[in-house]
Amino acid sequence: MTEYEKRLNFLLEECLKELETIDIRPYGKILSIRENSRAKSRLGCCRQIKGGLFPQYRLEISTMLKEWESQKLKEVIIHEVLHTCKGCLNHGALWKKLAAEVNKAYGYSIKRTAEPQNPENVYRYRIRCSSCGNTSYRIKKSKIVQKPEIYRCARCGGALEVDQL
Repeated sequence: MTEYEKRLNFLLEECLKELETIDIRPYGKILSIRENSRAKSRLGCCRQIKGGLFPQYRLEISTMLKEWESQKLKEVIIHEVLHTCKGCLNHGALWKKLAAEVNKAYGYSIKRTAEPQNPENVYRYRIRCSSCGNTSYRIKKSKIVQKPEIYRCARCGGALEVDQL
């Protein structure tokens, strides 16, 4: 087990205790939490393992987050743990309700999606609106990266510029 995985396991235990105090518990068993060095476009993942009487889960957290402070890392872990609650495998109404309860109780900012703290270290391209400054990032050389002139900003309709990072 790597040092990062030891840290993840320690934080997972803290997260489970916090959730238990507000009466939120996984439905089934979390088998492990491990690092994922291949994940570049997501921060974490909850995988349900089929078989058995009760659901079993494996959580994966991207190694991109190794340097994150514990509070922010716990938000990602709790996000994934919430997927282990009954009826919460997706980001539906129940998952959002539980996330809001956790945010209120502990001052977290758990959301359906999140960006890495330093996207320039993960992504290869930055797409920015020349009018409103709305910014997004891409890993792959997608159509919008190849031909930004045929696309417009979804927010204001302005022209887009692409920078290689």
